[in-house]
Amino acid sequence: MRRLLLIALALAAAGTAFVYAQSGAMQTRLDNPAVSQSAKRPGQDRIWSAVVIARNVDKPKDPPPELKDFAPRLKRVFGYNQFELAGTATNPIGDRTESRLLPSPRLWLSVKARQAMSKEARGGYLLSLQLHQDQRQLVDTEAKLAPGSPLFMRGPAYGDGQVIIVLQIQR
Repeated sequence: MRRLLLIALALAAAGTAFVYAQSGAMQTRLDNPAVSQSAKRPGQDRIWSAVVIARNVDKPKDPPPELKDFAPRLKRVFGYNQFELAGTATNPIGDRTESRLLPSPRLWLSVKARQAMSKEARGGYLLSLQLHQDQRQLVDTEAKLAPGSPLFMRGPAYGDGQVIIVLQIQR
């Protein structure tokens, strides 16, 4: 009995809850109280990705509606004055999910997500990202992505401009 109690305490410390069935047998449930309620409902969060073509032109066009909120920050960070959307993709994201985001025919992302537990992450995710152009891997990195805090990645040069990849959590 003591051994069973020690095992139960060890699993409880690891975030596993216990339930007793009517038969008296102990069952485990993998509810981790440290994980936010939003992370417990799979499919609620989505990851939005975009391939943006950035250029400096004499008479810049207004950014597309999807980029309106990002345009001032993109200008400040990358130094370009015009941003065109080449493609977007949206996929569900949750704790321990893997997906491929295909925002354009030639550029795609492989994303492995884990729920981030730190307060700074604000219910976001720790992502393992791989950016590919056709079959060639360009980037392999990890990043934290929190709601309301998009991630910008400088991609390859494109003509007289630059490709920029944008990722954002949508709730």
